[in-house]
Amino acid sequence: MVQHEIPSRDETPPRTGARRRLAPEARTPQILEAAFAEFAERGYAGARMAGVATRAGIAKGLIYHYFPSKSALFLATFRAATGPAFEAAERRIFVTGGPVRAMLADLIGVAYARLREAERERALFRLMVAEADRFPELARFYREEVLSRAAGLVHAMLHAGVASGEFRPEVAEMPCLAEAVMAPAVAGSVWRLILGKDDAPDLAALQAAHLDLLLAGLAVRQAPAR
Repeated sequence: MVQHEIPSRDETPPRTGARRRLAPEARTPQILEAAFAEFAERGYAGARMAGVATRAGIAKGLIYHYFPSKSALFLATFRAATGPAFEAAERRIFVTGGPVRAMLADLIGVAYARLREAERERALFRLMVAEADRFPELARFYREEVLSRAAGLVHAMLHAGVASGEFRPEVAEMPCLAEAVMAPAVAGSVWRLILGKDDAPDLAALQAAHLDLLLAGLAVRQAPAR
């Protein structure tokens, strides 16, 4: 008679379909990836936490352990998409150094590159434009963490350009100048949403015109020759 050895507890194979426990640093990106898909497909109003849980393959209650509400989850998804771009821009400004005109041109170039290449950011921006008027928390988040952060970067560069003698002194104190510096790129985003990338103004041409006007307007004005 053949004797079958009973496996020890450590040798028992795992149950089929059992959920694998993930550390928070691994679980959070999984949830955010599922949340992006849910928001992109259904919009902010139509998205459901249960839908995110299904996409992530986890229990709905587990999402609330990480994100207490749908708005918190959306904002975390937006931060995950935009944060790396802001961090890269801040490194270029505060670490790289060099002529401020060149750094500002580089920053504008990054903004237009994101318009062309960052599909995820465009999808979330589309949601923000479409639904911020109905959901004040979205507008507040955009103002405080996107617009203000971007304006702060530009404002710092304007002050640096004045200090280096590259920009005329009055630009450091002009109200809303930082927002005006960013406005053409934002307009390019909106035009692409409305018209589609094939019918919207060409981004490369828009970027070139934007830089030409911007740098000429910021430059120190030469006194007229006698």
